[in-house]
Amino acid sequence: MTSQHEVFPSILDNDLYKFTMQYAVLQHYKDTQAVYQFTNRDKNLQLNAEAVAWLDKQIKDMSQLELSTKEYEYIRSFDYFDQSYADYLLKFRYRPEEQVKYTFDPETREFELEITGLWHETILYEVPLLALISEAYFKFVDRDWNYDGQYEKAMEKGIQLLKNGCKFSEFGTRRRRDFKTHDIVMRGLKDAATQCKKEDNKGALTGTSNVYLAMKYDTLAIGTVAHEFFMAISALEGVEHANRGTLERWYETYKGALGIALTDTFTTEVFLRDFDHDLAEKYVAVRQDSGDPVDFVQRIVQHYKSVNVDPKTKFIVFSDALNVERAIKLQKVAQEAGIGASFGIGTSLTNDFVKVSNPSQKSTPMNMVIKMKYCNGKRVIKLSDDVLKHSASDDLVEDLKKKLGI
Repeated sequence: MTSQHEVFPSILDNDLYKFTMQYAVLQHYKDTQAVYQFTNRDKNLQLNAEAVAWLDKQIKDMSQLELSTKEYEYIRSFDYFDQSYADYLLKFRYRPEEQVKYTFDPETREFELEITGLWHETILYEVPLLALISEAYFKFVDRDWNYDGQYEKAMEKGIQLLKNGCKFSEFGTRRRRDFKTHDIVMRGLKDAATQCKKEDNKGALTGTSNVYLAMKYDTLAIGTVAHEFFMAISALEGVEHANRGTLERWYETYKGALGIALTDTFTTEVFLRDFDHDLAEKYVAVRQDSGDPVDFVQRIVQHYKSVNVDPKTKFIVFSDALNVERAIKLQKVAQEAGIGASFGIGTSLTNDFVKVSNPSQKSTPMNMVIKMKYCNGKRVIKLSDDVLKHSASDDLVEDLKKKLGI
């Protein structure tokens, strides 16, 4: 029987892309070592000692999480996973006391965290650890909020998106306020979809990135590949054509399923050099996760045409800091440009709160990431189309830019 965790109802309370990447790593890079590092991008929002003490217990208790029989059968139902992966996940256990190390300075409140171990064994930590850190902050630091209106707010956002023809997924696990909020939001979105379905809207709630909630709400689990896979391959096989290498390895693994190509690990400029006719045909979509999304639409449409691929047969997945208004705007931009669009909306759904003491003031979400830092001992870097999302010091970034000719 599955052990209980105070926060996580299941080991599947995680985003699908972590599992899809884990499966690919098991296929191709089983002996590869990885180190991940936590970065708090907003130093104004920091944990306190009480939050860290609670967090310590929650991290240690992750060792209790295991796949239930029902969840095992659910994973087996995914067409793109084979039996061996379901069996692997059934035996999988987190080992946080061995794999997760953190330090906390009570005076400066600086919190640092690293995850170390075999890539396939450490790859699942990122999302649940970020969710725990967020929950710790809002449990012990910023307590000036409550759940009032969360269901209604989520339902209204869903209705707006659907009535404006947006196809969207819920992507909010990593920076959610807490699991309870996440569950309320999914219920609101599902009810919005049910209501709008009766009105024959062109929009659609396509699913959620959270595997547990996808199972609970009988909706599609959504996810493909993240920056870390490109970053790792840059270390293992060379950075100059890491985009091509990653996309080819991903296609080899999934045979065209999960065919959404992430563009900005080393900037979109570098990505498009490798994204030739063959790859553009194999991948049904590209994902925009940094930079100017309007410029991105024009650039991608032009590129598809330049490699003799009809952009009308493709679509863009937008996933960078979206809210309802931005998604509706980008839906119109893509439509006018002659390419499809879908949206992965996260923090603005699962961490949209105001202060109880002053409802005109937002209760600000944390802005944090956990990124791969080393792969087989080699430093890996994410450049991004947004300088604020670079994952290394300026000198390392400049060195990589020189190698890539940008």
